[in-house]
Amino acid sequence: MFNIFKKNSGKNNGQEDAPAKENVASLLEFIVKRLVDNPEDVQVTEVQGERTTVLEIRVNDEDMGKVIGKKGRIIKSLRVVVRAAALHDGQSVSIELVNGKDPE
Repeated sequence: MFNIFKKNSGKNNGQEDAPAKENVASLLEFIVKRLVDNPEDVQVTEVQGERTTVLEIRVNDEDMGKVIGKKGRIIKSLRVVVRAAALHDGQSVSIELVNGKDPE
């Protein structure tokens, strides 16, 4: 599904290439949805900055502890994986866990 270790060879193979940050956001959403009890409440929002893209994660209040983990180990691991995927594609990305629902 997600191959973060293989660079695009320029071949299209009949599929459109999505922008790198979209792949990173979908990778993050894919992982977080499998960690929580309420995957339908997971939202990953991209906020563009001058130098970096911030990926904001919103989850159900009951699932915050599962995303953070003991002593913050899960959220730290998520940051490592997402930064590695983004750097592989030449992007700068950071993750923030946001409390509350996305204002619409």
